[in-house]
Amino acid sequence: MMLLILIYLFFILILLLMVAFLVLLERKVLGLVQIRKGPNIVGIYGIVQTVVDGVKLILKNLMVLVNVRKFFFLLAPILSFILSLINWFFIPTPFILVNSKYGILITLVISSLLVYSTLWAGWGSN
Repeated sequence: MMLLILIYLFFILILLLMVAFLVLLERKVLGLVQIRKGPNIVGIYGIVQTVVDGVKLILKNLMVLVNVRKFFFLLAPILSFILSLINWFFIPTPFILVNSKYGILITLVISSLLVYSTLWAGWGSN
């Protein structure tokens, strides 16, 4: 059981690193297209820029307005994040995370549930 948890954590770490480097690549390409320098201030060649952006996002003040439905306003992004992470478990990988012959169907069901987080975000903001 512990080995399975370590494999899951390793898989999530690899996914996060892939996303970070894809964001860096996107910024570099957009910098070339717009004829300007890409992110090169933080770290060597801007490698740490994505991590700094994540820390900035976490440390920003959470502003909750007075006339909002706080339950939906705060639950919508959490639900969206959790459902998106769960959706990754059903994508075929070299090592099987979830042994299910209904992987595509489960992916479609989870993707359809993501609509509720968008609706709740709009409904919660009045």
